[in-house]
Amino acid sequence: MKLPFRKPQSKRARFLLFIVAGVIVINLLNWGIAFLSSPAAIRNPKFQHFHFRMQILVNGKAENFAGKKYQHETPKGACAADLVAEPFHFHDKRDQMVHVHWDSMTGGQLLKYYGWNYVGGRDDALGYRFENFPSLKDVPIYGKALPSVSKDAKFYVYTGDEKSYKQRDFDAFTHQDLEKFMGKQSNLPAEEEVSFIDKLFPKAYAHDGVDHTTEQNTTVSATDEEHLEKLNNLLGNVVIFVQKDKPSADQVKARFNALQPLPESTCAG
Repeated sequence: MKLPFRKPQSKRARFLLFIVAGVIVINLLNWGIAFLSSPAAIRNPKFQHFHFRMQILVNGKAENFAGKKYQHETPKGACAADLVAEPFHFHDKRDQMVHVHWDSMTGGQLLKYYGWNYVGGRDDALGYRFENFPSLKDVPIYGKALPSVSKDAKFYVYTGDEKSYKQRDFDAFTHQDLEKFMGKQSNLPAEEEVSFIDKLFPKAYAHDGVDHTTEQNTTVSATDEEHLEKLNNLLGNVVIFVQKDKPSADQVKARFNALQPLPESTCAG
């Protein structure tokens, strides 16, 4: 038998119901805005770990990513579970080497993480994580580390190496998945989560299936450049000139001739 619905008898009860309904609507609107303003790669990050070398020159001056304002302290041997909290970083006082820890990230999200927002949204965050909905967690940027850019400056992007390189579209770099932009897939398949065993005992894989945490595995013979790229899970190299006029062929060539040599493994993070 259905009970008849009774309207609240007092103005106080009606007022309280109105307040509760208002709070629910406001929360739903906030969640909706947060969801729509957060790329899928940010809303539910999937573990990844690849690298690429990046050089940025603003009016001819190369940014030093080995400098203290970019460097992130990483425990030795940390190569899995404890890295998923952040999408990018530089470490070991190495210039150029970008570490990417989340799948489907773009170059624009990388630039925004260090202070250049060319992809929209909040200037102080990449978006929100929704894994524990309805509890949201924002993904703050690392900081305003990159130098200021004049309004008349243009972005000239190149990919390749010292043997061959080509100019690319800046919009493609900022909005495409980095694997798609580089035209190369990571050796490490994206995972929705890191296993419980890996959380307890993180291994320092160099992405070739070899565990490099033990002393006997630290002397890998890797003199061939192609082997080093595979060992480091290197997707490619990017040079970005930020200036009014297009760089000369000699300027571009000089930057690709200045690529940092690859170590036997960058897997300490």
